Amino acid sequence: MSSASISMLLVPVISRTVAKNLTVTVAKEFDPDTWKPPRILMVAYWTSVGMREYYSRRAEEYEEVYHRDDSAAQRELQTIRHSLTTTLQGRRILEVACGTGYWTRSLSESAKWILATDVSSEMLAIARTKEYGCPLTFAIADAYSLPFKSRSFDAALANFWFSHIPRSLVHGFLSQLHRLLLPHSRVFIADNNFVPGLGGDLKVIDGSDDTFKSRILRDGSQHLILKNYYTTSQLVEIFRSVVPSFGLPNVFYGSRYWYVSYHVDEPAEHH
Repeated sequence: MSSASISMLLVPVISRTVAKNLTVTVAKEFDPDTWKPPRILMVAYWTSVGMREYYSRRAEEYEEVYHRDDSAAQRELQTIRHSLTTTLQGRRILEVACGTGYWTRSLSESAKWILATDVSSEMLAIARTKEYGCPLTFAIADAYSLPFKSRSFDAALANFWFSHIPRSLVHGFLSQLHRLLLPHSRVFIADNNFVPGLGGDLKVIDGSDDTFKSRILRDGSQHLILKNYYTTSQLVEIFRSVVPSFGLPNVFYGSRYWYVSYHVDEPAEHH
């Protein structure tokens, strides 16, 4: 796979449909329970074509996940919404993986302006139909190679994207994100906690440090997506590696969701 195709990544994913096209190099049949891809293919493929197929298919139904009849989830989503609008108030914000603009709308209630990015044109098409409360620009962009100048923003938001980053790429993603921020910028990142029975079956693949979920979309297509979950201590360890002052007070950890909120005192160097 070329470096150009790998650079189109946002959410690592593979589908049954696309996997069957890889029969020469992978397997005679794709079975998510038994398939064991070479590690290099697992990183390269799950960070390119498969993501776009999955989220293109999911765009119309994506926001249903936020409207489940689950009182604990609804309470925690409201907590996230209140925290991000308060924390990022009045800031010039880069949003990574904005999707259909669900969180962008909340963010726009208090932001100065927003540059909202995603790799899926189908997701952005839905996002563009909504009304927002501040100046806003949408852009298709690769979350691992964001094409913006250093120190261009004073805040960043990445909701429900972090769990899709291969563990081996987390540090690089955060370092790159921080490079784009001014000193004393604020970062807000939220994602899922593991809840048995929700979001598909959890899968483990030999040779991978990551975990996966098998999912069936409304159109009947079946997908195996990368989905990592973290404990509170793991989150502290990860974020402290790039922000030495990061600690437990920077973490909210609920029964359904977690979020981290912290300052970046100095942008990380870009390597």
